[in-house]
Amino acid sequence: MTAATDPSGPDLPAATGTAELIGYGRISWDQLTSILTSAQAAWADYDGFHLGPVPPAPPPYSHLWAWTDHWLARVRIDQDTAILGVLALNGKPHPVPPDSPTETVTYQVARAATWPPDEKRVGELALHIAGRAIHIYLIPGEHPITFVTTAIR
Repeated sequence: MTAATDPSGPDLPAATGTAELIGYGRISWDQLTSILTSAQAAWADYDGFHLGPVPPAPPPYSHLWAWTDHWLARVRIDQDTAILGVLALNGKPHPVPPDSPTETVTYQVARAATWPPDEKRVGELALHIAGRAIHIYLIPGEHPITFVTTAIR
C-alpha cells in the first residue's frame, strides 16, 4: 500500500485519537472467523491482494487486517492459528475473552491508498482494489502497531 500524498510512506498524523487496544492472543482460525464474522478484511495470497469477507482458511502470507465501523483488527497468521489484536474505536467484537489484556492507547490516522494497478508485488490487482483509498491507524512507540481500513471515518 502506498501513501496518498507521498509514495514513500503515510502522511502522519492526519488525525489522532484514543481507543482501547485488546489482545486476544493466539487463537484458532475457526475462532478468528467467528470473531470477525461482521468484518471486511484485506489480505494477500498466491492469487493477489484481496478485500472482502475473512477467508474461510488462513492465507499463506503473514498478515490480515479487518474492520467494522466500530473496531479494527490486525491478525498475524501462523499456519492454522492467528494472533489477534483489536483497536476498539467505539465498540468491541464479540466475544471478548474476560482475561484479554487491554490498554488505552493513542493512535494517529493517515490517508493512503492500495497499490496502483501496475504494481505486481502481490500479483495482479483487481481494478476495484488498485488505488483504493484507505486509512492507516498507527499506534506509535518502540514497537509500533498498524491497523488498516477502507471505511470512511
